[in-house]
Amino acid sequence: MNLALQRGVSELKWNSSGIDEFISKARADVSVVDELVKKMKDNVKKMQDMMAKWVTVPLFERKNKCVPPEDLEQTHQSLVAPKLEDIRNHGKEIHKMMKDTAENIKPDKKSATWIAYVDYVNGLVIEGITKGIVASMSYLSDQISIAYNKQHPMIPPMFDIKVDLRDREVVFDPSIGCNSKGSGIRDILQNVMNDFISIAIMMNRLDTNSGDYLVEIKDQFELFGSIQVISNHFQDIESATNEFINQYKDKEFLWKETLEENFQAFLDTGVDPRE
Repeated sequence: MNLALQRGVSELKWNSSGIDEFISKARADVSVVDELVKKMKDNVKKMQDMMAKWVTVPLFERKNKCVPPEDLEQTHQSLVAPKLEDIRNHGKEIHKMMKDTAENIKPDKKSATWIAYVDYVNGLVIEGITKGIVASMSYLSDQISIAYNKQHPMIPPMFDIKVDLRDREVVFDPSIGCNSKGSGIRDILQNVMNDFISIAIMMNRLDTNSGDYLVEIKDQFELFGSIQVISNHFQDIESATNEFINQYKDKEFLWKETLEENFQAFLDTGVDPRE
């Protein structure tokens, strides 16, 4: 387009000969460029519309009933798989649109201009992935927030957890934190968050057509913030559950001490060991 308009900028005047031919040719060239720019903008808009869906549909769903932790995890896996597959298909569509753009403008793919354009779209993809992950993180954050659950008292608890007596200790089954079996509540929530982050590996990079966006995503400050909020909420849960366990402290002699031990101590001292 710049070449087509150059004569009009540097040579021609309104009364120059051949002005009509110049205008006709320049208009045709500018129209071609205009159509290409519209095509590029339309493709970018379609990409952004696809990625916007990653924000509106969280990768985790809270059910309207309390379930055992293992059931929640299994249900989550069955629900998250098709959603991640949709994101994978969106990634393929984004690659097709980039190919469509390239086929229309026929760029020198080693030129600085084309590399800069690919980098621009690449940045949009990183932004879309980050927003998608953070949206799911924010949803999960609300679900495990004590304050949020108090504000929504009609929502049932997420997990059905038992209190059990093991080796003379009152414990939760499964454990609130991590455990060696990977079945603790923190283990399950960490697996759920890993599923969110896996959005970053659902599509190949645009700049290399291979690899993924995991490195860039892990460097996003917004993601760090959302993970920290979830961690803070979980610490609140651990503190509250520890308080629940501690209410049995003054009665722990009932299960920590045997009848034989108490009776022998009474025989030895004549004093009730509980006093």
